[in-house]
Amino acid sequence: MRILATLIIVFCIPFPLLAQSPSPMIESVSNAIVEQTNDFRKEHELAALATNDALTKAATDFAKYMARTDKYGHRADGRTPAQRAKAAGYKYCVVRENIAYRTNTGEVTAESLIDVFVQGWIDSPPHRENMLADYVAETGVAIATTDDVNYYAVQLFGRPKSKSLKIEVRNESKEANVLVIETDESSDEMEIPPRVLLKTSRCFPTTLHLIGRSESMTIDESADIVIDATGLRRVEP
Repeated sequence: MRILATLIIVFCIPFPLLAQSPSPMIESVSNAIVEQTNDFRKEHELAALATNDALTKAATDFAKYMARTDKYGHRADGRTPAQRAKAAGYKYCVVRENIAYRTNTGEVTAESLIDVFVQGWIDSPPHRENMLADYVAETGVAIATTDDVNYYAVQLFGRPKSKSLKIEVRNESKEANVLVIETDESSDEMEIPPRVLLKTSRCFPTTLHLIGRSESMTIDESADIVIDATGLRRVEP
């Protein structure tokens, strides 16, 4: 199941204004969102996210598009977050996206934007889930405005293809076994005859178990697994 999240914050709907150049505070707001996201992840004992140039480009292009067209939504430009990330050069395994906008005719400061976007996402379960996903490794953030009144925020979360989980399962028992491979997005059953090696790649943490046995094994990094008379056994490097 692909997780997307949207947040709308409207303080006051203004009359149309002439477009102005982007606010000079935008870069500091984007940097602060990355920093506070990593602080939030640290509070939950999760690894910090690295900033990725391709994800940042995809976020920037989409935030500017929404600001320019006043269209809002994860498919506002007719593409998915993953398609936008791919077009920006990101070779992805997983892509997640949070978006938000703020409309305000009063004074806008970097602190007020940071608080609205970051705390708003933290307080919203779908956004919070993206921020605390243990399988993402990188992020890209952008803020855009054409009038210094309406601000659009985009935060992308990604796991690159290079960090996909490589799983090898060798059946060293004397009989065929049916292996169940489950992730957040799929569940597959594969029969593995004796002395056969199965190789597979996954983007999400993966749970393995054998049909007819109660025990299971969760994989969150590349691993070599053996099936023997006792069940599943991880081969230590």
